[in-house]
Amino acid sequence: MLDEKKSRDLVLILLELEQGEVTPGSRSLARTARELSRQGGLEVRGVLPLGAWALPSLESLAGLDLSKIYAFASSGRPTSGQTARQLIAAVELARPSVVLVGATELGREVAPLAAAHFQTGLTADCTGLRLEGDLLVQTRPAFSGEMLAEIVTPLARPQMATVRAAPEPPETRRQERLPRVEFLRYREPERDLTVLRRTPLGDAGDLVRAPVVVAAGLGLGGPAGVASAAWLAEKLGAALGGTRAVVDRGWLPADKQIGLSGLSVSPRLLVALGVSGSVQFMAGAAGAGTIVAVNSDPRAPILALAQFGLVMELENLWPEFEDIFNTLELNGPRRQANKSRASRPAAPRAPETGPAPQETPRDARTEAREEKRAEDAGRGDRKERKTGKTR
Repeated sequence: MLDEKKSRDLVLILLELEQGEVTPGSRSLARTARELSRQGGLEVRGVLPLGAWALPSLESLAGLDLSKIYAFASSGRPTSGQTARQLIAAVELARPSVVLVGATELGREVAPLAAAHFQTGLTADCTGLRLEGDLLVQTRPAFSGEMLAEIVTPLARPQMATVRAAPEPPETRRQERLPRVEFLRYREPERDLTVLRRTPLGDAGDLVRAPVVVAAGLGLGGPAGVASAAWLAEKLGAALGGTRAVVDRGWLPADKQIGLSGLSVSPRLLVALGVSGSVQFMAGAAGAGTIVAVNSDPRAPILALAQFGLVMELENLWPEFEDIFNTLELNGPRRQANKSRASRPAAPRAPETGPAPQETPRDARTEAREEKRAEDAGRGDRKERKTGKTR
């Protein structure tokens, strides 16, 4: 634990790289830290585990508007344990009062290790942060997203939180201040975890970064409806995701799940098809810019949340889309005389073993109840206390 009297008025954030460039999630984290800086006059610095990557472009670093970056070079791709030790080394050097880490796969592994080292508190998956004096008020969903809890760490330092990414404002002007980069030596411990194999999780990264997302819900009725949603996503150049109930039924793989226990997406446009709009789902889609929702149940909560809502049976929607896309293709600049009409894929065959999956449409209340039961079951018996101040 850092001595509170010796901690500095400083926010330290962990930066992540992808293909040698700073990730959108890290840019979002930098915007959050700058907002705290404006509230309390805190300096903002970054920690950058380079691994095998070279230093990112000066333009991307200048856009972060940080005063200093601590860079660690190491051979190969650093493990979560190595990244955690590098973050710990930077915290011990800078002595910040606040440490922020992205609510990403890496961040969720690194932050608890660092918090345990300093014997301090850690609030996960924050959706809002603000300063009250020298206290960081951390807001996060509680009770399966049905309410928000505000958490503070009054005694221990640093105050730590993992933060969900927010969409970048469309007209954001980035600062052009180039940070000072201080390279730090890092001595590997004698023993460390050895990565034997890495298994890609599909295109989950594409879903998180996609500007347009089509979300599939139970209202689609089954695999055939999800296949139609995938066809629409392909036509729109969008990424396809779904609710937990859809994933639990095997209609989509786990890396497509959007929600409290899945991925957080922040597209400019979210097209929700047969999605009830449960709090579990909306916790992962709260960053969406514009929501277009289609649902057969006029009581579906998502219709009240969407900017554009349409109440109709989804099977009646597909012919309308087919006509629209055929018109666009036939009138487009690359018209072909023998161009075939746009058509949705046929319904997938059921597996040879086992019964065919049910395709019974569900109303919004049924879906919301099933989403909540699935969420509660996935979270086990972990209980969250609604409190204004916890350590």
